[in-house]
Amino acid sequence: MTYITQIAIPCPLRQIFDYLPGNEITNLEKGMRVLVPFGSRQVVGIVINTLKANDEIQTSKLKKIIKALDSSPIVTTELFNLIKWVSDYYHHPIGDCFQAALPKKIRHGDNANLTTEAFWQLTSRSKENKLGAKQQQIIDLLQNSSLGLTQKEITQQVGQCRSSLLSLEDKKIIVQKEQIKFPPKQQSSSTPCTLNNEQQNAVDKIWQLRGSFSTHLLHGITGSGKTEVYIQLTQQMIAENKQVLILIPEIGLTTQFVERFRQRLTAHIVVLNSSISDGERKQAWLLAKEGLANVVIGTRSAIFTALKNPGLIIIDEEHDSSYKQQDGLRYHARNIALIRAKRLAIPIVLGSATPSLESLYHVQKKRYQLLTLNKRATGATLPKVKLIDTAGPSADSGISSELYQAIKTQIAAENQVLLFINRRGFAPVLMCHDCSWQAKCSHCDARMIVHQRRNILMCHHCGFIQRLPRECPQCQTADLNTYGAGTEQIEQTLQRYFPETSVLRIDRDSTQRVNAFAEVVKDIQQGGAKILVGTQILAKGHDFHNVTLVGVIDADQGLFSADFRATEVLAQLITQVTGRAGRGKKPGEVFIQTSQPQHELWQDLIGKGYSYTAEKLLQQRQNISLPPAGSLCVIRAEDKQQQLAIQFLTEVLAIFNQHKQQQVMVMGPVPAIMEKRAGRYRAQLLLSSPHRKPIHQLLDQYMDVISRLKLARKVRWSIDIDPMDLL
Repeated sequence: MTYITQIAIPCPLRQIFDYLPGNEITNLEKGMRVLVPFGSRQVVGIVINTLKANDEIQTSKLKKIIKALDSSPIVTTELFNLIKWVSDYYHHPIGDCFQAALPKKIRHGDNANLTTEAFWQLTSRSKENKLGAKQQQIIDLLQNSSLGLTQKEITQQVGQCRSSLLSLEDKKIIVQKEQIKFPPKQQSSSTPCTLNNEQQNAVDKIWQLRGSFSTHLLHGITGSGKTEVYIQLTQQMIAENKQVLILIPEIGLTTQFVERFRQRLTAHIVVLNSSISDGERKQAWLLAKEGLANVVIGTRSAIFTALKNPGLIIIDEEHDSSYKQQDGLRYHARNIALIRAKRLAIPIVLGSATPSLESLYHVQKKRYQLLTLNKRATGATLPKVKLIDTAGPSADSGISSELYQAIKTQIAAENQVLLFINRRGFAPVLMCHDCSWQAKCSHCDARMIVHQRRNILMCHHCGFIQRLPRECPQCQTADLNTYGAGTEQIEQTLQRYFPETSVLRIDRDSTQRVNAFAEVVKDIQQGGAKILVGTQILAKGHDFHNVTLVGVIDADQGLFSADFRATEVLAQLITQVTGRAGRGKKPGEVFIQTSQPQHELWQDLIGKGYSYTAEKLLQQRQNISLPPAGSLCVIRAEDKQQQLAIQFLTEVLAIFNQHKQQQVMVMGPVPAIMEKRAGRYRAQLLLSSPHRKPIHQLLDQYMDVISRLKLARKVRWSIDIDPMDLL
C-alpha cells in the first residue's frame, strides 16, 4: 500500500502539497518537520496528514521527502489545531501560518533539542583541609546551591577561577555535569505587596473560575496596580504547577515589566520578542513547550508559544493596535488568545486603562466579566487636566506661553516634565517661500520629513532618504522654510530655553540601538533627565514617579482623520499619556494644546472621562453597524502599474456579484487614501456585514476562483479580516 504525506510549505499558494515518504522514512505524524524538494530548492515543511493513495492520484509524478527532521511532532496537537484555525479564519496560506508561528531556527530546520550548559556541584568528598582562598570561596558558594552553579555564575562571584575549578575537580571535591540552560532565576527579593480591596476582589473573581474558560476585562485607571493583580494570579498559578502566558504590546515595555515579575516570583521566566537572539528565542519556546518555563512574557507573536500546562493568559494594554500584525499574516493576537483560552478551558484577563470598544461591547453583551480598579494603588490622585487654545500666546515651536511657564515652575521645583508630540523628526514640511515647492517623496503620496540633526529629508512611509537641500530644486532660491514641529525641534527649543537642564528625546530614531530604550527608561527613573520629549512610545504603561507635568503639544491629529477608529485611538492615547503624570507622591497636572478647545471629544473626555467617551463612541458605531457592532474585511491590492490593482479588484468584485446574496455589502474598488506608497499604487475593496459569518462564507466560496485569476499572480494582494484601519 502506497501512502501519501500532505505537507504545508511556506509559500503564498493557498494549498497543501502531496509527497511520497522517502526511502526508510516511516511513522510520519502531523506536526513533524520534514525536508522536501520544492521547485529548485529544498524547504522545511510541516506534515499535515498521511493518507492511503487512491487510483485517482498519479503517485509516479510525486516527489519524495528527503528526510524527517523530528522523531516526534514539534508542533503540539493544540498548537497545530490553533494554527489551522488561524489559516481558516484569516484566509491565509497554511504554510505561511506555520512560518509566522514558529521560531526562526525551528522553521529553518535546526534541531529541536534544548541547549545545555556545564555546571559544577560538590561531591561527597568536599571535606578537604589544604585549600587555597579562592578554592574555599568556590566550595562555600556551592554549599549554598543544592543544584550547582555554572562557571559564569561562579566567576561573577569570585573572579577568574578556571584553574581553581580544575584543581578541585582533580581532587574529586567537585564534579562537572550538563544541565538544561535556563534564563537566570532570581530569588524573589521584594516584599509581597498587600493588595487593596479592589485588586483582591479582581484576583478572587478570576481565581474562582480557574480551570474553565472565562474572559475578564480588568479596567483599571492609570496607576491602579493592574500589574500587581497579574503578579498575584501568576504566583497562584505557579503554585498549582500551571504556566502563564502574558502578552505586552511593545518591546520597550519588556524590561520594566519582566523586572517586576522577576523581583516578585521565584520562577523560570522566559521572554519572547524580536530583540532577543534567534538561539535564545528557540530555547525559550522549547522550555515553554516542555513545561520547564513557568511564565512566558512576549509581544504579539508569543501567542503561538507551545505550552505544556497552560493555566492563564493575560493580555496587558489589550486596546493597543500593536497586537494586530499589519503585513503578511494579518492576525490579531488578542483574538487568537481568546480562541486559545476557550479551547484550553482556562481564564483570560484583558487589562487596560482605556479598553477597546470591542471589549466594552462584549461586556455589554455579557460575554466578558468587567472588573474595575478605580483608585490609584499608591494612593496618588489623578492629575488635573487643562485645555490650552493654540490660538493664544505662543512661546516657540508650537509650545504655548502657558505651557512654557508651567515647565519652568516644575523644573524649578526639581520635578520631571514629559512633553508628548506624536511626530518624530524636526519638521513635517519643507517649503520654498518663493515658488511654494514642497519636499515630497518620489515613491509615495507623502511629504518628506526634515531630520535636521542628520541633515536629511526622510519619508516615514517607505524609508526613502535624501540630503537636505540648501536651495529650492525648482527655482534655486535659498529661502527654504520648515513648518510644523516634531520631537527633534521641540528638544532643541527646550534645550535653548533651559540650557542648564538635561532634555531627553525618546522616539524611534533615538532608541534604535538594542537595549537603548531600557537604558533611557532607567535614566528617567533615576531622575537623570528632567525634560522628556517623546512620541507614543512614552505613553504606554511606564511608571515614572517623578513626572508631575505632562504637556500634549499637537493633540488634534486624530480629530479629523478619515479612519473610523481615529477618535477612539486619540481618546485612548490622551488618557494613557495623561496617566504618566502624578503617579508618585507629588500631584500631577496635564496641559493639552488644541486648536479646537470646544470640540465635543475634549468636553467629553476631560469633563466626563474615558468610560463616558467610549460608551458614546460605541453607541455611534452601533448606529451605523461599524465594528464592533458589525464586521469588516478589506481586500487590498498593489502594483507598480497604476491601473492593475484596481483592475484585479474589479475582477474580484465581478466574482462576488455572481453570488446573489444580500448579507455582505461590497464597496469599491477605490484607490487607498495614500494611493502611492513605496513605488506601488494601492487599492482596496471593502466587505461589510452586520455579522461575521456571511463574510467568511463568501470568501470560502470564491477563494479558489480568485486565486486562479491571471492578475492574482501578477499583483500583490492580501485579505485583512477585522482591519484596524481603512487607510
